[in-house]
Amino acid sequence: MRNGRIRSFRWALRTAVFCMALPLATLLITNSLYSIRAFNMKLAESNQRTVDTCVWQIEDQLSAVDDSLSAIAAGNVDFQALSNGVQPLQAHLASYALYQQLKPIAASYTAVRAFFIYSQTSSTERDIFTEDFAYPQKLEIRQYIHSAVQDNSYSMNMGWRWAQIGEEAYLLRFFGGRGTYLVALAPLEQLVGTAEWEMGREAVVSFTTLENKPLTQEDFIEAHKIDLQGDYSGYFFSGSPQRFMIIGRQLRNANCMLVFLVGRTGHLEVLDPVQITLLVLSLLTVLLIPALLMRLDRQIVAPMEKIKQTMIRILEGDLEARVATKGQILEFQQMGETFNTMMDQIKNLEIECYKQEIETQKVQLQYLQLQIRPHFFLNGLKNLYAMAQQQDCEKIQRTILAFSRHIRYIFRDSMEFVPLERELEHVRTYIELQSLSSAHTPICQISADQRLLGFPIPPLSLQTFVENSVKHRADPDQPLEIDVKASLLKSGGETYINLAVSDNGPGFSEEVLREINAPFADVYTEHHVGLNNIKKRMRLVYGTGVIYAFYNTNPGCVAEIMIPFQEEKLKPGKEEKP
Repeated sequence: MRNGRIRSFRWALRTAVFCMALPLATLLITNSLYSIRAFNMKLAESNQRTVDTCVWQIEDQLSAVDDSLSAIAAGNVDFQALSNGVQPLQAHLASYALYQQLKPIAASYTAVRAFFIYSQTSSTERDIFTEDFAYPQKLEIRQYIHSAVQDNSYSMNMGWRWAQIGEEAYLLRFFGGRGTYLVALAPLEQLVGTAEWEMGREAVVSFTTLENKPLTQEDFIEAHKIDLQGDYSGYFFSGSPQRFMIIGRQLRNANCMLVFLVGRTGHLEVLDPVQITLLVLSLLTVLLIPALLMRLDRQIVAPMEKIKQTMIRILEGDLEARVATKGQILEFQQMGETFNTMMDQIKNLEIECYKQEIETQKVQLQYLQLQIRPHFFLNGLKNLYAMAQQQDCEKIQRTILAFSRHIRYIFRDSMEFVPLERELEHVRTYIELQSLSSAHTPICQISADQRLLGFPIPPLSLQTFVENSVKHRADPDQPLEIDVKASLLKSGGETYINLAVSDNGPGFSEEVLREINAPFADVYTEHHVGLNNIKKRMRLVYGTGVIYAFYNTNPGCVAEIMIPFQEEKLKPGKEEKP
């Protein structure tokens, strides 16, 4: 019943959204755009100066090392002697003299932490490590330099080049040539510490390749999901969930970049009076949000939550669950009443449909099984008539006993399942009937996984395939061999019960293969009754999860049924062996 307090859903929603969104969005967007623009510009200018200072100080030290080592490589007598090749004693003395000249250089320039004298021509080498490198790390560095000299992969004109040695990244500088080199090594991880500058608490420095691949701070960059691909002529932002301002500069005479990652903090420190005024107005507007949220929760969120909980209860099987119809929103009240009426109708229709489905399945299964019964019955009478003409009483008695077991099996309740073990026994009975009624007895081999002997299947599922093999044998003089197998098969993460019957007969014709491998046709087909009967019965019992396969081999053919495996359906059975 509609009264003065009931409002439409659209009116309530628009009122709440407009009251909250319009003033707040206008102020916040204006303030945010202005604040972000001003803050980013000031922060970028400051950071760019810091990066330039750091890069200049690093370049200054590397350039000084360049000058010192290039002077030694160009004019030092001992270095020239090593380059020309000397006797071991002279090489030892010359390398020692060079070692003494490098020691003050190593002490003066802290950017470089190791120097190497390596002469392949004079078969001598020395090194200076200015810090405590781990012994395995020293071995890796020495091995790398040996390989680089032997491969002639560095030259004096290449400048400083980064190299990944073990788990660390370094800058390497080679001086000399003709198999004799002075080498300087600077660890990138420690290179920033040589510059005298103050790094903010939210700033991280990394070195990257010219292709923007990180050489240091890889874990930090990966953890914050920072993409280093961007425009380094200015600045850009990346990272999640925290955003970082990224500024980079390439080191002179080196093939790497120094990249500055600055966390976006300190907005209040750079706000001007206009920004402060906008921020105060924004905060005052935000104070209205709790009241607006309470109204939205009471009028919109709470009713929707009740509807959701009701749907969850129905999904879990509680068809008696209903939506409350009391409230101030007209649309929610109408929705609840309509939903409850619909659930009442669905419940009644579900009961009726369930009853009709059961009756329909019973009728179809009974008809499908009746399709098979006349076929067996007429064949049995024909065989008994032939035996009576031959006056073989003992054979008639045995045939009648086997035939009675056969008839009793196929005339069982069409809605009843039988264990796989029972179906296999019936296959043996059928083969026995064939041996009594025909001069050409089929040879039937049966093998089954003992775990499947208790699995329930519709009766005549395998016997029909065996009968089809016997019926369509081509050469009476050639022994007919039939193999019946039941096994577990895993495919695509699913487990199936594989029931297969194969023979060495003539196989299926192309026309028959097209028909029996086609999707399900009319239940009341007049052709290939047995095979189509099996397919339709399996579909009624197991649904669309059953897989069929009919194909020819050379010689013979194979008929397979793959049923989704459900272990809880297994019942104890005796082991079936060939």
